[in-house]
Amino acid sequence: DGRATLTLVDRARPARLFAHGTLFVILHGLACWLVGRRLPILATSFRQPAPDHAAEYRLIFGESVRFEQPASSLVVDAAHLGLPLVRDAKAAREFLREAPANFLVKYRNQSGPTAMVRGRLCRMQPGEWPDFEVLAAAMHSTPSTLRRHLEQEGYSYQAIKDDLRRDLAVDYLCNSELSIAEITHALGFAEHSAFHRAFRKWTGASPGEYRHGAAKPLRRYASHAVD
Repeated sequence: DGRATLTLVDRARPARLFAHGTLFVILHGLACWLVGRRLPILATSFRQPAPDHAAEYRLIFGESVRFEQPASSLVVDAAHLGLPLVRDAKAAREFLREAPANFLVKYRNQSGPTAMVRGRLCRMQPGEWPDFEVLAAAMHSTPSTLRRHLEQEGYSYQAIKDDLRRDLAVDYLCNSELSIAEITHALGFAEHSAFHRAFRKWTGASPGEYRHGAAKPLRRYASHAVD
């Protein structure tokens, strides 16, 4: 099915939600750093009930996060398991000197370049999102400098756009009466089929399945590891 699932197993007393969430952030952050790029999270499940601050978990893990599931699991694209490591021993020593704060930088640094780019895009319709060169100029930067700053936080411009499209798609499907065709247009997809392929890649379900609460693949992926 092209997905890799990391499942946490509590061998003694079940851990608190905070412990599972923190471990996922650390493991995902470390994996992103090792390969020098952000690895999109396709789905996250927690066995614990949703907390009052569930919105913070969605900010970190995306709208596909689920609570009260059979197991706590994190799902990524299995193709990324074959990416080469780009860090050497010297970089590892520097990285460990800054730990654990550097694991959380892309989630906590709301004034960093990733947050600034996302904020600019949020004020536009997806069809209005500029080319990277135009965006860099608007931010008084050069494309190479902005690209380097984004990479330091584990992101690329395309990854930010993909994440934002995913979040918007989930919001439209769950909180609006827009038809799937209207959502396709609002997200800037030229073809209906392109939106379906992208959404299934993001969540494991079609837009229609997700809207009607039948995103069963997410639950299946949460309980089975992928070779």
